[in-house]
Amino acid sequence: MRLFGTLPRRSPARPLAFVVLLLVPGVCDAQLRVVDWNTGGGARAGVATVFEAIGQESVGGVAKPIDVLSLQEQTNAAATATFVSVLNGLYGAGTYAAAPIPASAQSTGAGLPGLVYNTQTVALIATQAFGVVNTSNQTRSTLRYQLRPVGYDASADFYLYSNHYKASTGGSNEARRLIEAAALRADLDALGQGASAILSGDFNIQSSSEAMYQELLSAGPGQAFDPIDTPGNWNNSAAFKQVHTQSPAASQQYPGQVTGGVDDRFDFQLVTGELLDGEGLDYLPGSYHTFGNNGTHLLNGSIATGSGATADVLSALEGASDHLPVVADYQVPAVLGYALDAPAASYALGQAASLSLWVQNLADVVAAVGADELDWVVSLSGNLTGGGGGSLMADGTSAMLSLALDTSSVGMQSGIVTLSSTSPGVANGLVQIPLMWEVASAVIGDYNGNGVVELGDYATWKSAFGSTMDLAADGNSDGVVDAADYTVWRDALAGASVGNAVGASVPEPSCLLLGLIVGSLAASWRRPCVCC
Repeated sequence: MRLFGTLPRRSPARPLAFVVLLLVPGVCDAQLRVVDWNTGGGARAGVATVFEAIGQESVGGVAKPIDVLSLQEQTNAAATATFVSVLNGLYGAGTYAAAPIPASAQSTGAGLPGLVYNTQTVALIATQAFGVVNTSNQTRSTLRYQLRPVGYDASADFYLYSNHYKASTGGSNEARRLIEAAALRADLDALGQGASAILSGDFNIQSSSEAMYQELLSAGPGQAFDPIDTPGNWNNSAAFKQVHTQSPAASQQYPGQVTGGVDDRFDFQLVTGELLDGEGLDYLPGSYHTFGNNGTHLLNGSIATGSGATADVLSALEGASDHLPVVADYQVPAVLGYALDAPAASYALGQAASLSLWVQNLADVVAAVGADELDWVVSLSGNLTGGGGGSLMADGTSAMLSLALDTSSVGMQSGIVTLSSTSPGVANGLVQIPLMWEVASAVIGDYNGNGVVELGDYATWKSAFGSTMDLAADGNSDGVVDAADYTVWRDALAGASVGNAVGASVPEPSCLLLGLIVGSLAASWRRPCVCC
């Protein structure tokens, strides 16, 4: 039995009846950890401590390094590159890369968004900047990134929007934030119903009632949702301490840092409904949190007054930025893997014959919750019967089906095994496996399959001579119809009952075949060729 192994061995003299192949797209720790963080520039002291702690934090059984890091207030590409260096210092050279900044991206202050991604788990497909940037519209361009989990096709793509909305209170600032939100919704709505998107960034709002926030949550193809469904007036409210993200330091740790203690929910990861339906790429419930913040700190106090992380991590958060990171995990689609027994070299007429097919969800995850379930079905055509289906989690379990081979008639038989999945975004969602197998007569030398050895078998042998595919006359099962198979038939005919004997009427091989077989028959030939 070869459960999810390699191609089975076969007799070198047999044609490739087929099959058995394990299909694995090379996904690595597939569930995704997405982080949004306004760092106010490049990496400062303590950033490595924060990144390492995020990667080690276990949430719902998932602990893994950052896959996507959405940044705000990146003064230039060099600032974003410092985060790449820090992450590669932790996880190895070349592991992380930065998305390019589109030439059309503009800012009237505080830099632009940026993106760093783990190249082993996520592929960057495209980057786009949009929005009218001036002193009465957007303060900065919105950046949209099209991303794809490694090992999947375009059906698993998702979009990440990174925004740094206009800061400060007041009607004019709120109006400009609304313009930015409307531009994002127009872009997201244009992607159509079904787009999976994460809306990340520094929203600079104090309440869910603000018009820009309601615009993002309004009905339409790109309607966004708060994964933790926490509406309210967040500013300076003890009831919302655990979701606050702004100002982790009570006193200034570096020049220009905004201080005053943790008091606002400025930073977000909103998602479209496609990431909340439990299918395919999807938000993992319970994973969204403000890193280092478990609500135990003093309101308007330093994050270090709480117990949301170890003392060294809390100290690093104080000095790394004037915002706290927002972390959320996302499951990836299923991966359809299979293994199938190869048919035997030959089956006897009427022999019971079957092959075992194993199916497994091969998403390479840290925990089973990190991947969608695999909904699968097997259908058969040709000389195969059986089939079935089911659902499998990515927990190492597998399902086995027995597929019956038709052996009711002599000769080469064939069929197609079709294995498919309806799981959204699934990798290897459709596999078709052609099979071939030979059915040999139960009577030695009976090449035409009528149950007796007779002259008709000679005609079958003669027409198939030299074939490695039409093997009904392969009397010695060596994978080719040749002179040796004539000898098998002739000897079987000689040993048949008197009622079947034909004596001197046994035909000699034709001159056309003589040159090919004379060597192997010379020792047993008793009469000269009379047909030349």
